Amino acid sequence: MNIIKILAISLFIPWQVNSAGTPVQLGNIDVKLEVTAQPRIEVERPQGGWYDSIKLDNSRDDPNIYQSEVPVTVKLRNQTGFRVSVKNPLILTRQANNVGDPELTFSPAQVYWGRNRTTLQKLTATPETFMVDKGTSSLVSTDYVLRISALAPSEPNNTGKYHGQLTLIFETNS
Repeated sequence: MNIIKILAISLFIPWQVNSAGTPVQLGNIDVKLEVTAQPRIEVERPQGGWYDSIKLDNSRDDPNIYQSEVPVTVKLRNQTGFRVSVKNPLILTRQANNVGDPELTFSPAQVYWGRNRTTLQKLTATPETFMVDKGTSSLVSTDYVLRISALAPSEPNNTGKYHGQLTLIFETNS
C-alpha cells in the first residue's frame, strides 16, 4: 500500500516542476510613465559655492557708512519666480578686546537685492517676490546684486573687527 502511495506521489512531481517552468502569457500591459521634476532653487556665487565672509568698506561719500555689493546667481528649475527675505536683522558687533572696552554695534544693516544697482529692493522679514524671464529650458539662471549697508557707531575709538550673521531665506513660488 505504501508503494502505491509513493508511486502516485512520484507521478505528480514531474507535472509540478513542468508547470512551474512553463511561462504563462499575461498579454500586453501598456504603462504610461510621466516624470515630473520638482521646483528647485539654487543660490550661489557666479563662480559656484557661497561667500564665507563679505567685507564692508566705508563709503567715499560718507565715511561713517560701510557697505558692500556682491554678485549672486539664482538658478530656478520649473519656476518663473522666487521669494527672498531676511531672517533676522544684521547687527555688526565689535567684541571688546580689553577689559572695560565697551561692546560697540553698527546700526542694523540695510540689505538690498535686485538684478542691478538701479532696481535694488530693500529686504526685510516680509518676503519680496522676484520674477525671472522665462527661458527655453526648465532651468533658468539669473544674476543679482546683494548690497549690504550699515552706519558705523559714533563713539570714539570705534576701530576694530566687527562681525555679524546675515541669513537670507529663499523660497520658490510654488
